[in-house]
Amino acid sequence: MRKGFRKFCIVSLILLLLSVSVILLTGRTYEVVFSCKQDSDYSLILENETGEAEILEEKKDNGNLTVKVKGVKPGRVFLFFENGEYRTEALLYIHRSMVITDNNFFGRSTCSEILPVCETIMLLYGIYLIYGKYRDCVEENLYQYRNITYLGTIIFLCFFAVDTLLSIPHYQGLYGTINSLIRSMSTISIILFPIALITSILVTLSNINLIRKEGRSLRNLLGLFLGVFICISTLLPDLTYGILMRTQKVNIYDLNSIGPYLYNFIEALVYLSISYLECILAGTIIVAIKSVRRKVELNKDYMIILGCQIAKDGSLTPLLKGRVDKALEFRNEQLRATGKDLIFIPSGGKGDNELIPEAQAMKNYLLSQGIREENILLEDKSANTDENIRFSNNLIKRKDASIGFSTTNYHVLRAGLTATEQGLKMDGIGSKTKTYFWINAFIREFIGTLYYERKKHIVNFIMIAFAIMPMIAITYLANNI
Repeated sequence: MRKGFRKFCIVSLILLLLSVSVILLTGRTYEVVFSCKQDSDYSLILENETGEAEILEEKKDNGNLTVKVKGVKPGRVFLFFENGEYRTEALLYIHRSMVITDNNFFGRSTCSEILPVCETIMLLYGIYLIYGKYRDCVEENLYQYRNITYLGTIIFLCFFAVDTLLSIPHYQGLYGTINSLIRSMSTISIILFPIALITSILVTLSNINLIRKEGRSLRNLLGLFLGVFICISTLLPDLTYGILMRTQKVNIYDLNSIGPYLYNFIEALVYLSISYLECILAGTIIVAIKSVRRKVELNKDYMIILGCQIAKDGSLTPLLKGRVDKALEFRNEQLRATGKDLIFIPSGGKGDNELIPEAQAMKNYLLSQGIREENILLEDKSANTDENIRFSNNLIKRKDASIGFSTTNYHVLRAGLTATEQGLKMDGIGSKTKTYFWINAFIREFIGTLYYERKKHIVNFIMIAFAIMPMIAITYLANNI
């Protein structure tokens, strides 16, 4: 990844130098366009305030008057246009390099559209590099938290690439683009809160159903916690605004003070961070669905069946029966396609309220389905997914064996990640289940990704903050130069 980062930095530097070179070469003249009828009289007044400029050319075309201006001395220049009772003006900034910008020190200049063009290329190249890492990691092993991080980052950068690309036709310079971005972030607060509220309600209802079915546990409350977090985060800029309004030390309306820029920084940071987290959640959902839909190779020597609670009479619950049936379905398909049989490892110990171990209940069912006893290895000591994988693997003596596991569809990614954490590579298959299991599973793996990939996420959050700082600095300088 370091090699890719170096490549990205080199390409970014080349694009930056290219942009600066083009603007320096072409930006010494600037064309101001006024609306003007073809046969109407008009007058132009060039008022040199602190700078000096000269008019090189005037041209009427299709109801517009195009005035070409060249800078002579750095500073501010006003160009007034009068057409009868109609009067308008253009403010031009002449830089020390003699580059002219319109309306603002960081406004539009001749060929300044090259900036968003190069930014789009830079973002697309970054996406390309990250996608290459994602593709390689998926080929190596789908069940890795970094796959989720890579995919979420790609989605996040894609939004910026599209936004930058769409800004090219109406690009108004750095200042206009940054103000537009900040305004759009303010609009997000209006759109995002109802969505966050509805999401929180849906997740809460799902969690209530899950708790009713599965009992109270911290894991089953993750969705509720996430929903509350989203709502609080969405309201944070408004809370900050209220605090700044009440303090007499900070004036958020004075463009010459730090107040409005502090608020804009907090607002941009919060909404960009929330957007980033939402992209990571989207990456989690995509990888989880991909892990279920992926075609598992028909070459397995062993199939671990992950346990869950059995019925009071020792029979299989519908959830557990689905896992065993899925394993049987895979075995029969492999047998028909390759003639190769496999060994089942039902895995699960005896809970406090269970009549027999979960593994024994699964073995009984397998025997009733015609599976020979010598094709069943019993693992009846485990109490969770981590132990399911570890204890079952300890029963397998062959180090080169091809191993699969069968569980419920929402649990495939979690089980695969658990196996990867133990240094094992296994393929998973999943049986169908209720939707409310999926929602909590997505959230659980999303939180797991944030934890296991915390260093990468911290770096990304820092990069977001550092990307916002120069944006806010430009708006401050533009209003104070």
